Amino acid sequence: MKSLIPWKKREMNHAAPVRWDDWMSRWWENPFKGLLSGTLPEFENRMPAIDVTEDKKQVKIKAEIPGMSEKDIELTWHEGTLYIRGEKKNEKEEKKNEGYYHECSYGSFSRSIPLGNDIQWDKAHAKYKNGVLTVELPKDESHAKSIEIKVS
Repeated sequence: MKSLIPWKKREMNHAAPVRWDDWMSRWWENPFKGLLSGTLPEFENRMPAIDVTEDKKQVKIKAEIPGMSEKDIELTWHEGTLYIRGEKKNEKEEKKNEGYYHECSYGSFSRSIPLGNDIQWDKAHAKYKNGVLTVELPKDESHAKSIEIKVS
C-alpha cells in the first residue's frame, strides 16, 4: 500500500493557465476581494484601498493613493455616488554619450462609493497629503431622521 502524501497549498503561478480548483479555493479565502483579482492581478493594483467612517455629523473617506499629486486626482459626485478617479503619466528620458534611454508608464484607477443623498455635497472638503486622500462629507441633518418600521 502506498503512503499518503499530505496535500499542501501551493502558490498560483500567474504565467500558468488558471485551474478552476485553485481559483475557487482562493475565492473562498476572501470572496470580497473581487472575482478577477486571482486570475488577473493587474486589476487588483488599480483599486485604491479605502476606509469609510461615519458618525452623526459626517462621512469621512480615506483612500491610499501614493505617488500622485493633487492635479492627478479627480473627485466627482453623481446621483448619491462619490467617484474617485486618477491617472498618472510618467516619462523618463536619458541621453548619454553612446546611448539613449526612454521609459514611460501610464496607469489609472477609478473607485465609486455609493453614499446616498443625505450628504451636503456643496460643503464637501478634500485634502491630499503623503499619499492619502481624505474626503470629509458633512451630512444634511434634515434627511437624518430615523423611522421605525414595525414588522407584522
